[in-house]
Amino acid sequence: MTARYEPDTTKSFYNAWGAREWDRLDSSFENRVNYRIHREILAEHVTPGAEVLEAGAGPGRFTIEMARIGAKVTACDLSDVQLAVNREKVTEAGLDGQVTGWHQADIVDLSQFDSDRYDAVVCVGSVLSCVLDRAPQAVSELVRTCKPGGIIVLSVTSRHGYVRAFLKQILALASAGEAQLSAVDAAVRSGDVVGIQADIELLTTHFFTWGELRDLLVERDCEIVTASASNFFSADDPELDAALAGKTDLMDAFLSWELEACRAPGAIDGGTHIIAVARKRA
Repeated sequence: MTARYEPDTTKSFYNAWGAREWDRLDSSFENRVNYRIHREILAEHVTPGAEVLEAGAGPGRFTIEMARIGAKVTACDLSDVQLAVNREKVTEAGLDGQVTGWHQADIVDLSQFDSDRYDAVVCVGSVLSCVLDRAPQAVSELVRTCKPGGIIVLSVTSRHGYVRAFLKQILALASAGEAQLSAVDAAVRSGDVVGIQADIELLTTHFFTWGELRDLLVERDCEIVTASASNFFSADDPELDAALAGKTDLMDAFLSWELEACRAPGAIDGGTHIIAVARKRA
């Protein structure tokens, strides 16, 4: 990773994005399936009564899911606007009693939280992708706050899987002149998405390979419990939504295929996102 993390830029981006971040996971078929896969994995590894630190909690989608499980969640985020949305949504859901507090914090510096404190530390939604060259420091902080024997759940944007899913759009961007081709080529090769001109504002982020994410955890004395792609079959196919609409049995079958495929070793790098569950060694 060569691009440098600029926390003020990231904070400003998500403050400006505001409540639209809450809507994002319900904005398309692909995002709804992505949300479902994350929920399934959280339900497997976050237990009732567990004390959870949710780092980069965003607008509260996953805060609510873990609170519904019965976990006690401490939510933190770099963006004060996202924290305000989180508190609002959790309160609307009647689950604010399950949240021990909302704290403004950057995942590269969680010093306000004690070491070896939480049964589970959760950082999903590609938060780790946003910290670029400081990802090693962020993972160290996430692991530090987790109890020995506790669980760490991370998800990041996938480099190869994202290119596979959006190849037509990426090729279209790359065809807009030599400078643009050079920027897109550098992004695909390094994973650092920077300097690309697009119709929407792009936050500089890092798209991971499974090997990169796995090594960040293993090098910090964690053992991998499970790994999954997210959006393997379901990535960027607008016809799927129409094909499955209103067909409950077919949708259930499709989701079971998707969930199984995403866990296959050969698929982990092939979805738009990568999810890792690791255990901190005792």
